[in-house]
Amino acid sequence: MKKIFALLLVVLMLVPFVVACDNNDDDNTTTTTTNNGGNNTSSSIDSDAPWSSKTDVKTTWSGKTLNIACSTWSGSPGAPWSVMELCIDYGKDSGFGTGIDKAVLERQEFIKETYGVDLKWINATRWSMHDALEQATLAENVNYDLAMPRMMRAQQIVAGGYVYDMGGREYIDFDNTYYNDLSIKNYTSNGHTFFMTGDFSNLDKETAFVLYFNKEILGGEKPTADLYQAVREGKWTWDMLITLANGAYSDDGDGVHGDTDTYGLSIASVNRFYEFFGVTQAGVDESTGKWEITLDDPKVDKIVAAIISANTADWARSAWSGSWGSAAGTALKDGRLLFYNEVIQHSYVGTYGNMGIVPFPMLDEAQGRYYAPCAYQQTVLMCIPKITQDRAMSDYFVDVLAWTGRDYTMKAYIQGKADQFDSPVEIEMIQEYIFPNVLYDAGGAVGWGDLIGSVKGASHNGNKNNFAQAFAEAQPGALETIASWNEAWGGYTE
Repeated sequence: MKKIFALLLVVLMLVPFVVACDNNDDDNTTTTTTNNGGNNTSSSIDSDAPWSSKTDVKTTWSGKTLNIACSTWSGSPGAPWSVMELCIDYGKDSGFGTGIDKAVLERQEFIKETYGVDLKWINATRWSMHDALEQATLAENVNYDLAMPRMMRAQQIVAGGYVYDMGGREYIDFDNTYYNDLSIKNYTSNGHTFFMTGDFSNLDKETAFVLYFNKEILGGEKPTADLYQAVREGKWTWDMLITLANGAYSDDGDGVHGDTDTYGLSIASVNRFYEFFGVTQAGVDESTGKWEITLDDPKVDKIVAAIISANTADWARSAWSGSWGSAAGTALKDGRLLFYNEVIQHSYVGTYGNMGIVPFPMLDEAQGRYYAPCAYQQTVLMCIPKITQDRAMSDYFVDVLAWTGRDYTMKAYIQGKADQFDSPVEIEMIQEYIFPNVLYDAGGAVGWGDLIGSVKGASHNGNKNNFAQAFAEAQPGALETIASWNEAWGGYTE
């Protein structure tokens, strides 16, 4: 078996994965190359790795087993590591899922051969990682060297004092590209960074919200190329989306706004509408470094009004009831919907015609960055429990898992997506404008829960903008929650 894996690894490392884009006047595309880790061998460490000059420590933990506590997912069969790699529907996506599984096993074998360390993935809990860590701590004879909790359960882990601060450690350099800069920013408070995410997991990318679009309804090759160019130039804005959506609407001839018309836009899963424009429920005050409510951003009211206006227009198709069972989902399947907002996990390409993909637009050009909020119920974070057998080893393998995740599982993921799309430009959109801009709402991720639920749904409560009222009702409880976060983060001790 090892010989087979070794042969696969040699092939994998010698053949770089290149996304070649046609360069012509119509699509104005460029060539994008994804580093496949061809130099990540035991004799030549990747230049993007902070320990590249510390080869003397590489085999320090040879013979050890790294125990990694995972949060299971009810719909994910098989080994625990599949939980943090991909939401695999083995009925629909068996080929895609098999590719990810294969890459994970190859990465595991590479780590064993390079560092002499076995990885042991442990199904510690379905949801409550803080309970799992508490029980392991009380047991005194259980160790978890790393843990991957769900984003929405992180706060309780800090409050329990179960994890170490990862900031300022010798083997963890958050400036490396295989860590997500938005996650580091959004989880660093009171001078401490207990959680982060990056290329060690695909779940944040899989559950990132994007816009699929029908190229034929848009007008074909030239309009599609123009749209992609607008994304590149930072000119893909809400107003441009509305203009295209409005122009796509077509009545079926009966003069009635009905199920057989062609529509321009449907925004599903809008409970987190504000995140598409970079607004979060909670964040960190840059002047104090403490948690604060950030949902009271002045532009939220404008965003709510814009979403309601778009949803109630003749050219829009409501998707409040969700995707697959809604009239919007039917319109998409029938080729009668231009833009549809969903997570990237769903593959509409090929099944529903000639489909493309772009990030959700900016509110205006001044926003300066696209945002793709991810599903915090499914996305996992990385943290280091205090019950690790060796903190330095945990530090080191946080980084090992991150960069090898980039070079193995992320590569396999991109290859799988490339096989689904008709042209390489979509992969450029995914790699350059969607994945780097996955947004992590710390408010939704660290225990806010139902406290802010009324505010999250405010924009579509009868299509009336009652955001201010809903926020005012939730604010007192939210302030208490924020205070408890600052107490937990600020009271950290080694």
